[in-house]
Amino acid sequence: MVPHLYLHLTLCAAIAKLSPDAVVPIHVKLTYRNGGEPALDKTFRVKRGDGTEAVVEFDADRNFYALHVDVPKYDCSTSDFLDVLEEQNRTISETLEDGPPQPQTPVTILDGTAPQSFTYVKPTFALFDNSVTCGQPVTAPIPAKIKVEYDQGSYYVWMYPDATLAARGPLSVAMRLRTATGTYHYVHLPVEFPRPWGGWPYSIRFPVTEDMIDGLATEKTDTLLCPKLWATSAH
Repeated sequence: MVPHLYLHLTLCAAIAKLSPDAVVPIHVKLTYRNGGEPALDKTFRVKRGDGTEAVVEFDADRNFYALHVDVPKYDCSTSDFLDVLEEQNRTISETLEDGPPQPQTPVTILDGTAPQSFTYVKPTFALFDNSVTCGQPVTAPIPAKIKVEYDQGSYYVWMYPDATLAARGPLSVAMRLRTATGTYHYVHLPVEFPRPWGGWPYSIRFPVTEDMIDGLATEKTDTLLCPKLWATSAH
């Protein structure tokens, strides 16, 4: 099955002022890490409607892409990076900005397949100083820009650097999962962060299974856990 993507675009001010019957030409381009012909280079004609979003649909093979969206007629655009998992449809949310696109440079993108129960434990992601080691109580998370999207059967995480994080040196990345009693499990992920920006994000695959989540039931809360079976892979 070729994945089907639903791109939800929050409208920029110039388009939001149009009448509901106006037809807006939206140009979408997907390019590969190694260059070559784009995977998608198409202009979609979308009716403005009376909402705050426009939705564009298209198919894309499993791969890692740079996404560029622009509406030259109204000087609106956005850009981002995205991963498409095999046999996983995706809903993507982006915001069209007035004027030139603001650079978005996540140095690490983490994603993977996950069971439905994954959303019940309300997963978030946290950064800790490397002084927090396996089996030790966690400290207050380090503030950072981390964007997370959940889809049916998968999840996607964008991790952004800043000068403050770079000055701290390597940090511990943890997935935070809420328990039935309102406490949290923190699972250490073997992810190098932050990393130098090299033109494309570092891409990490981390599938989560039902057994992995169930296996945490008897583990300590508010502690940095390092289960051996929780493994990542670069791609």
